[in-house]
Order: sequence, then C-alpha cells, then structure tokens
Amino acid sequence: MFDIRTDGKQPIYEQLYNGITGLIASGSLSPGEKLPAVREIAKKLGVNPNTVQKAYGMLEQKGFIYSIPAKGSYVASESEAADALQKESLRKLREALSSANASGISKSDVLRIVNEIWDG
Repeated sequence: MFDIRTDGKQPIYEQLYNGITGLIASGSLSPGEKLPAVREIAKKLGVNPNTVQKAYGMLEQKGFIYSIPAKGSYVASESEAADALQKESLRKLREALSSANASGISKSDVLRIVNEIWDG
C-alpha cells in the first residue's frame, strides 16, 4: 500500500488520506473497488482504528469514497473521484500560492513556473 511514518510531523490520518488519494489519482485503486476494512488497515499499519476511521471519514466527506453500512467503503465513481481530485488540487494550489505570496515570491515567478509546467 504505502508507508506511514509514526515519528513524522504529519498526523497519521493525514498520511492515510494523502496515500489513499494518491492511489486513487494514479489509478491503483479503481472506481467501485472495495477498500480494506478499517481494522485490517489499523492492524497492518499498527495504528489505532479510530485514526483509520478519521481518514476514511475525510475521504468520504471530500467525495473520494463512499460507504455502505455493514458492507464497507468503496472508491467513488470515476467522475466523482475526478471531481474530488480537482477540488483537492485547487485547495492545495490556493494554499501554496498564498504561502508563496506571503513569503515574497513574485507573481511573475509564479507565472513562469505555471508556464513551465503547462508548456513542458
């Protein structure tokens, strides 16, 4: 699956959230695919089940997954997952641009980087 760092600064539930969204974005997890049970992941990673449940809750709230009571959690449809990925990317972009602005990076430097990425 992916590595979790228990000694890092990022909370474990955020690492799980980011890891699962990465797997969805890369296509490693397909639409409709069942995710492992909360207890299964918790045992495998050696973390509290509540931590895994918190990550699953965030994933569901953002539209990456959906849950069926007594059956489990599943990756959202392709269009729902794509929409969730775009929203999440825009949120991260806004956060990064705000940080860049606050640290004094010029708009022209930001636009240069944007053009490098889009134009290859």
